Amino acid sequence: MDDRTLFFLVLFPLVSVGGVALLWIGLSGLRKARRRQERERASATGAVVDITKRYTLRRGMLYTCHPVVEFDVDGRTRRHESETGYWLDMFRVGEHVDLRYDADDPSRFHLEKGVAWQEKADRATVAAGLVWIAVAAVVAYIVSG
Repeated sequence: MDDRTLFFLVLFPLVSVGGVALLWIGLSGLRKARRRQERERASATGAVVDITKRYTLRRGMLYTCHPVVEFDVDGRTRRHESETGYWLDMFRVGEHVDLRYDADDPSRFHLEKGVAWQEKADRATVAAGLVWIAVAAVVAYIVSG
């Protein structure tokens, strides 16, 4: 093996680590969303009655907002807080929302508007990871040349 090939084989993995991390984060988000959608098939329309703020450092946010939603299941009003956190201005108190929930456990639900946003973010993260890896390959090839 010549020095150029050896250098490329060392440099490329080092430079592409960030891209692999982004790819893994995006794919795991898409996988999690798919499992959730398979589990939460019943649908309803509800209303946001409150928003709980939780401080966190996930996904680059200082805090996330968890909408508290009221919706009817079999003639009975349920009130549950979303497990998923969103940006501050994504939902407003009084807003009507479409949601899907687990018929066996209505406290497990997802908001359709939030799912669409999260899926776009996860797809963008996958794309950024792939671009990072491609750029890392080109840079490693040029530098090793």
